Amino acid sequence: MRIGEKGERGAPGFDDPLGLLAACHERIEGHCATLVRLKTHVRARGGDLNAQMAAERVWGYFAQAGRWHHEDEEHDLAPLLERVGDGELTTTMARLMAEHRDLERAYAPLERMLRALPAVPADLPIEPYVSLMRAHMEAENTVILPRARAVLAPSDLAALGRAMAARRGVTPRAL
Repeated sequence: MRIGEKGERGAPGFDDPLGLLAACHERIEGHCATLVRLKTHVRARGGDLNAQMAAERVWGYFAQAGRWHHEDEEHDLAPLLERVGDGELTTTMARLMAEHRDLERAYAPLERMLRALPAVPADLPIEPYVSLMRAHMEAENTVILPRARAVLAPSDLAALGRAMAARRGVTPRAL
């Protein structure tokens, strides 16, 4: 089975790109929860093997899938929504896309610490990244994705799915 096809851990496929973005948010939330647990773990046990493995999973996800996710939204979803002509939606989407830079800046010191394990300070700098990310995803999940589902044509969704698949080097089944 290819990445993103239906059936992969129950995730939506590229034929449901908005569902795929929402599923990505669930995975991001899981990694945020891991960061919270990792912070507690590092305080108690330092950068042991368990901490290193958790850090590698989080870093690996954000280094690749997280980058793709932002590109999906910025390069493909935002332009589709802009064409709809809903000023409030366009403004909200622009604000959320600008937040991607804030998230990147907040993640940078955390990323350095994740990659430095087992040598870490007594405290992992998970904030403000985790709080910013959770608020960002909440806005996308409650405003952007439902509105996109309501206003985008099937052809727009198919184009979004194809672009997301291409970004990942995947040839999806016919969309």
